[in-house]
Amino acid sequence: MQLSVRSFALTSGLFFAGTVAVVGGAGLVFPGYGQPVLDLFASLYPGYAADGTVADWLVGIGLALVDGIIGGSVFAWLYNRIVRNSR
Repeated sequence: MQLSVRSFALTSGLFFAGTVAVVGGAGLVFPGYGQPVLDLFASLYPGYAADGTVADWLVGIGLALVDGIIGGSVFAWLYNRIVRNSR
């Protein structure tokens, strides 16, 4: 069984963006919430500072979406390639 690269990439992107949205949104409402996780994201995404502003939160969501799409497409492509060659 092969994966749909497009579907898997979109799902991964939405999952990553959703994670940043939920944790970052909770951090906006409850300052300090999830700060270690947000600091981890800030270390991975240039341009995202995890400083607790709405603009920064939106940047983090956008970067996580792009990162998830790229990572998901690479994963699905590699998976399909391995499955195809193992038969």
